[in-house]
Amino acid sequence: MKKFPVMTFLIPLILAACAKPAPSLTPAEMLSKAGDAVLAMKSAKFTLTREGTPALLDAQTNSTFSEATGEYQAPNRVSAQVKVTVFGNLMQVEMLWLPEGTYMSNPLTGQMTAAPAGVSFDGAALFQAGGIPAVLKGGIQNPKLVGSETVEDVASYHLSGTADGAILSPLTAGALAAGTQYPVDVWVEKNGFNLVRFHIAEPDGNGWLIDVYDINAAVDIQAP
Repeated sequence: MKKFPVMTFLIPLILAACAKPAPSLTPAEMLSKAGDAVLAMKSAKFTLTREGTPALLDAQTNSTFSEATGEYQAPNRVSAQVKVTVFGNLMQVEMLWLPEGTYMSNPLTGQMTAAPAGVSFDGAALFQAGGIPAVLKGGIQNPKLVGSETVEDVASYHLSGTADGAILSPLTAGALAAGTQYPVDVWVEKNGFNLVRFHIAEPDGNGWLIDVYDINAAVDIQAP
């Protein structure tokens, strides 16, 4: 009788033991853990990008929003460089959302002053309990696990579902219609369930993309 090396039979068993098991949590539970992880963050860096037509911020000045790149410091301090259009002119301003108030840099002088009352975008609201965490912790309907993907070198679970425009309001400067369900995609880190990416699609081809990274890195946001 022909004899086979013992390792021939052991190799499949070893490979099976080393393979990363599928998550035992349901998609809703995975999203909820991601929401808890956002609430537990001490700090993070983020980008919020408006895809397609810029979103209206202030009707009086016809100002629109296209992108914000910033930092979050728990529990309620955010600093960001924001690309806006005011009276048809594209410019970049610095904005601060702090317990002391909301501030915006003058595009000409760079001096920080109180932001106009009509500005609807609230960067700090993204990370508050009623922002991203609320969407992740029960705001996404019919969540499904799409699969595993690598996003910006981070091994992630990709989940999808739909969410009402009302609960998405803090993430989109109130640009979405309440009572309308929008497709959403969420990527969460496999190790720790930290949020990596969040995408909202609109029926007209516009959308919103949020990337979160450098979680718990040193951040110190001060009032001007």
